[in-house]
Parts: sequence; C-alpha cells; structure tokens
Amino acid sequence: MPTDSFTQIEGLRSDFHAKICEAFSNGMSVIEISNLFGYTKINFVHGVLRDAKLIRPMSKKGPQRSHDIDARLQQGLDKRGYSFARWCVGWGFDPVEAALTLKEKPADGVSSALDAVRRDLPEIYFEIFEGRPPVQKTWQEKKVYPRLSLNIAWDEVLRGYVASVPETPGVEAIGYNWADALEKMESVQRLMRNISLLDSVLQNCGTSEDGK
Repeated sequence: MPTDSFTQIEGLRSDFHAKICEAFSNGMSVIEISNLFGYTKINFVHGVLRDAKLIRPMSKKGPQRSHDIDARLQQGLDKRGYSFARWCVGWGFDPVEAALTLKEKPADGVSSALDAVRRDLPEIYFEIFEGRPPVQKTWQEKKVYPRLSLNIAWDEVLRGYVASVPETPGVEAIGYNWADALEKMESVQRLMRNISLLDSVLQNCGTSEDGK
C-alpha cells in the first residue's frame, strides 16, 4: 500500500466505487447495495452509479410529476431517500408504466416493478400485495467484525504520525496529529471492509437476479 494517506484512501475509494458499479451491473439494486453496508439512505450509492453514468440523472427542470401509488409504498421509499420517479430511474422503469403495474398484483405472474418492490421493500410488498401484515423481523445475531489493534507513532522522515493496524499489515495512514491519523485509518478500514463485503457478494454474482 502507498505511504501517502491521501493516495491510499483515494485508491481504495476508487476500488470501492468500481465494485459498487460491478454489483449493480450484476443485478443488485441501489437499495440492496445500500443495505449491504447498513446505509439507511440511498443517496451515496445512487450518486456513485449516477456519476458512473449507470443511472441517468433526473431532470431538474419543471415541476416534479406525482404518481398514483399506494401511500405505504411512497412512505417506504421516502424513508430511504427516494421519490417514486427516482426509484424507477434506478431500476430502469418508466414511472408511468410502473405506477400502473403496481395498482394490483397481476393474476398471471409478477411484473418487473412488483418484483423490484419485493426485493427492495419486502415488508411493504407483503402488506400491500399479499394482503398480509408486515413481516415480523426475526432476531438476528449482530455481525461482529474482527477486533483490531491500533498503533500510532511519530515518523521523523515522514514528519507525521503514522497509524498502523497489526491485523492488516502494510496498511498505514499518516496524519498531522493522533486524531488525524486515527480518522484516516478509520476511513481506510471502513473502505476495506466495504470492499470485502462487495467481493463476497460478487463471488456469487452468477446467482444474482437481473432486474434492471
């Protein structure tokens, strides 16, 4: 890994963004990718994909059109930072057509828009389209990440404080004081963890659903 903290973090961030794009191209939705990192809002992932031109930008000209969809669905999207039109753009749907198909569950199968709701907002899907109460969340053991150690030492040559983690040898972050070195190392470790999560998903991308 490079010793320059800015270069190191930017390299990891570039890799992270590239893997988000790869996961999206392999069939994951914006909300599914956001869920993987525990993000409650979709703005970051949606923005990465928009900047990579995998999602077209929304027009900011003129009034935003409202769509006749179930209020529960709109509330669920609102909580994730989505308008219905923006969610449709992420999936590649025409908002008008998608709103029509989401009026009721088709008798002859599941539409693409309906399947997208099932994947992104399963509790709301079951409540609206299956006529059942929201699915009760079962208790899940919280994922425990490895407990890492941290060393911070002054480096006379680099003229800065160098943070290193023994459990990830070769990874360093340089700061002008302890707090700066710690903040940069936290960014490095967070990026490495998120990249690892995406790598695990992409290993199974052959079984991913294509919906966009």
